[in-house]
Amino acid sequence: MQKSNGLATKAYRKMREAILSGKHPPGEALYEVHLAERLGMSRTPVREALQVLAREGFIDSMPGRGFLIPRWSLQDVRELYELRESLEGFATACAAKNATAAEIGELEGIHAAYTETSDWEELVQLGDQFHNRIVEVGRNKRLTKILDSLKAQISMTRVSQLRDIKGRRDESTSEHRAILDAIVARDSDLAERNARHHIRSSYESTLLAFRLGS
Repeated sequence: MQKSNGLATKAYRKMREAILSGKHPPGEALYEVHLAERLGMSRTPVREALQVLAREGFIDSMPGRGFLIPRWSLQDVRELYELRESLEGFATACAAKNATAAEIGELEGIHAAYTETSDWEELVQLGDQFHNRIVEVGRNKRLTKILDSLKAQISMTRVSQLRDIKGRRDESTSEHRAILDAIVARDSDLAERNARHHIRSSYESTLLAFRLGS
């Protein structure tokens, strides 16, 4: 957060974490007074934090009515994944050009751990870590910041597709391997194509899980 005091930053982080962890269900209203009491601070920093969360797309601002946790539609999901496919594809191409041997080794380690784990929560964390590290290796700070917000919003729409869609975990592992192989080969075009393919596959799985859960 920019131009914000320490309490507003603290409120922002705590509320963002609560939203992403699913503590607030879709459609729930967020009230300044209740949040301020829960966080042990005045309403001013809470209001500032809510305004930033609304600008970033994590909550909806309802003029005269406060804020709501959004109910994600299929159109919302499509728009988010289209943006992610384009931006992360480019970031992966940059990673293929810029990655050092040490960074490639780090990605290999993350991928190995992803392949071996049987714990769902760890699988999600390692998958996010793999993608985030690739974006960081691309060395475009503005792109990293945009994708961080975008992927956080996607995580709010994601129904546990790797658990619910048979075979998706194995497909995802194979797709990660293809992305990493292209980075190792310094083939930026192939790295971008493989990343875009992986994100499209994730989108299709998310849509299927979304429909199964509706």
